[in-house]
Amino acid sequence: MLKIQFFSLIRMLLKRDAIELSWTEGDTVQSVLDKTQTQIATPFLHKLLDENGEPHAGTIILVNRKNILHLQGLQTSVEDGDVLAFFPPGAGG
Repeated sequence: MLKIQFFSLIRMLLKRDAIELSWTEGDTVQSVLDKTQTQIATPFLHKLLDENGEPHAGTIILVNRKNILHLQGLQTSVEDGDVLAFFPPGAGG
């Protein structure tokens, strides 16, 4: 199983802080994002990804507390038992 954690505005939008998804061999961060969206009726990917499917500036996606920007981005492999955390870009001043 994979644990998916939601933070900030996504948590407020979805009215939940986490879900669990089954892991499939070959899963990547991108495939987990897609699976997560299919499990949740409320659209949320637009808060994390732009129209080209790339993370918005300021989006943080962690796999086991490691930022995917320092791994293989959306193609980062995930394994059974991993924890992914989704943080939308922050705003304010």
